[in-house]
Amino acid sequence: MYHGIIIDQEFIDQEFINSFKIFAKKQDGSWRIYGIEIDDSQLQEVINKIQKNMKSEGTWYAHLYNDERLIVLFKNKVFDVKPHANSWKPIIDFGKRLNIPGEQLDFWPNRFQDESHYFSDGNLK
Repeated sequence: MYHGIIIDQEFIDQEFINSFKIFAKKQDGSWRIYGIEIDDSQLQEVINKIQKNMKSEGTWYAHLYNDERLIVLFKNKVFDVKPHANSWKPIIDFGKRLNIPGEQLDFWPNRFQDESHYFSDGNLK
């Protein structure tokens, strides 16, 4: 089982989010952030769907995780690393080249145990 963090505004069609099993959501400024659930058997299909539906313009990414892997998806690139910050330098460097602010490249939550805190001001289902 994987979980993911996606933002409604990063997709060409904001209704695309409804194609996922949503376990939580929260509002952060103008962004609505969703926690999604993905079966292991559908991981590659979901990666492909997210990349295909992600806007080309802008500085968007999504991330998927379980307690052993962190997968960060940009429109044209995928990083598969450990959920430990010491393995994230290539992703952060790539994101900064896309002009994503460093504070937005925290990939949090990236473990199941952190979700209740992350979504505590939103709706954890």
